[in-house]
Amino acid sequence: MPVEALRTHFMQYALKRLQPVKDAPLAAPLRSIMAAPDVTRYLARKREEIALLDACLDEPLTLPEPRSVQDAIDVKLKLAAALRARTSLHSWAITETARPDVGQWQTGAYRLSFAYQRADLDVDGPPIYPVLDAHAKGCAVETLYTTSGMSAIAVLVHALVHVHGHLEVHAHRGGYGETRELLERFRDRVHFAPLTRRRNAPPAVGARIVFLDSVAGGLPQRDDPLPRDTAMIVCDTTCWWQESGRIARVVRWARRHDVPLALIRSHAKLDGLGIEYGRLGSIVFSWRRAGVRLRDLVHAARDTVRLIGAAPVPAHFPPFTGTDAYRRISARRTAAIIKATRRLRDALRDTALAPGLGMYAHGMYLTIALGGDLRVKDVKRAVDALCEALIGQGLPVRHAGSFGFDFVALEWFPDPSTRRNVIRIAPGDLPVSVMDRVADGIVRWFSLQTAALGTTDK
Repeated sequence: MPVEALRTHFMQYALKRLQPVKDAPLAAPLRSIMAAPDVTRYLARKREEIALLDACLDEPLTLPEPRSVQDAIDVKLKLAAALRARTSLHSWAITETARPDVGQWQTGAYRLSFAYQRADLDVDGPPIYPVLDAHAKGCAVETLYTTSGMSAIAVLVHALVHVHGHLEVHAHRGGYGETRELLERFRDRVHFAPLTRRRNAPPAVGARIVFLDSVAGGLPQRDDPLPRDTAMIVCDTTCWWQESGRIARVVRWARRHDVPLALIRSHAKLDGLGIEYGRLGSIVFSWRRAGVRLRDLVHAARDTVRLIGAAPVPAHFPPFTGTDAYRRISARRTAAIIKATRRLRDALRDTALAPGLGMYAHGMYLTIALGGDLRVKDVKRAVDALCEALIGQGLPVRHAGSFGFDFVALEWFPDPSTRRNVIRIAPGDLPVSVMDRVADGIVRWFSLQTAALGTTDK
């Protein structure tokens, strides 16, 4: 039977009727994998991360030194819990509606203050994008924080519609699905158009907004043309490290054409050292010449944060960020995640799963399309069974709906281009020897399902 037909048949039949097939242990013992040289280097990196987190506590926990991948994951999660408890305890009275006794307080590199009900929380923190400082001559930068990445997008879109009335949004089709879903809620106020870099484009229907997304590809070069009447370039940077060269390309493009720029981000993914410290989003505006509309836009965004209750929680600001040590450690983590994703891709594209394999330019995760137009609950059942099999082999895998962890995260995911339901595999920061075991386990699990299906059909 052809691979595609077999895959479709499997998903329409096996996921609904078969019990999860228990996988047999792999031949290589786990202890030999943990002794591999790449694991030794991995543990050395993890000890640096653990030391950085531990130093943020009032009284360091000094937990036992991790001796395995799972130890490192467990120790970091324990430290994360202790840090959240500490910052929540220190700020609980400040987040009440009563005016705090102090006008300003600090958590790590962030100085926070507010006047009423935390609705107008003012944050003075470390620069999110150092590249803006490198291109700062004659340019202004304004940073707003929100409760999440999606709230940052919602605040910005609401402010743009409030100031301009109507928007013509130029974007790639393969962007983050929930962003497009949000924009579609504005119906006749937002018109979608293909991304164009023609200098003399036809007049826009409303303010022309160029929307770039780290989920999609097709980034501009510095000298690429841009429609003359572009009101703003917006870029979601969530899947890129803060000092990524891709962000620098977007900044140079905006500067080249002297167009205002807004960078939006979810900080719970790559900025929390793999512990998802807290829900936090941001909008960073940058411009050279501020007209009345742009000043109104910044004010409208601030008002929107207050009116829709999107001000962040003080306890969600990670106290371990903002230092040279953090930037070095976090950059190495991001590079390790990309390396692990490529390792998994290389292992899977030579198997029967290759036709359904989906890769993304950011390198944070990959997807497996199982064939057919599947329901969400069917894919979730497959993820549950696959997680159970991999965990049974002692592998650091969890059913989790995000990425950037220290473990492999599996979850249902809507394909950005086809909108079909697929399995997303986010490798996380793991040694390549462990990723080889994960790849082997994934391939074996699917082959066992196929074998079981063949037995059942007889």
